[in-house]
Amino acid sequence: MKHQEIVITAFVILCLAQAAVPLSMIGRREYTLRHGRVYRFRTAPVDPYDAFRGRYVALRMQQRTLALERPEKFTRHQEVFVRLKEDEQGYALIDSVSADRPAEEPYIKARVHYQSRTNLHIRWPFDRYYMNEADAPEAERVYREHSRRGKQEAHINVRVSSGFAVLEELYIADKPILEFMAGAGQE
Repeated sequence: MKHQEIVITAFVILCLAQAAVPLSMIGRREYTLRHGRVYRFRTAPVDPYDAFRGRYVALRMQQRTLALERPEKFTRHQEVFVRLKEDEQGYALIDSVSADRPAEEPYIKARVHYQSRTNLHIRWPFDRYYMNEADAPEAERVYREHSRRGKQEAHINVRVSSGFAVLEELYIADKPILEFMAGAGQE
């Protein structure tokens, strides 16, 4: 093979490899959205803006702490596997946390925020709900109003498949947020 053919072949292989990474990320996300099991998480408000990615509704899960029954040492930012269960109303709860991948579903890969002597604090992989720049400020206001203490009408649906989690929708009073905002002026 001539030198020029080797260079061209190497260039084509490099281009294919560079295209494969983002395509696999998109494919995994779309697969999870289509086939993953839905879990509802209760939320609490935070402040929203990302100069690079735009406007979003900042989310904080109501349950992000687990009381540790046995002394297990986790480190800050460590990847962990959070086993899920559901409460009587169908909202997701932390069942257990492990450094090792569980043999059975459902679980989500998350990160350790920090660990105190008796509690483990989790950083969920879904903490931002991105939306149209024009709608985001009003959505944030509506979200804050409906997720404050004593009036917790907000939750998110998250699709989960093989440890991968994709935030599907933000709900206010059991309606998708844009639908809720569109109907708010009619009530």
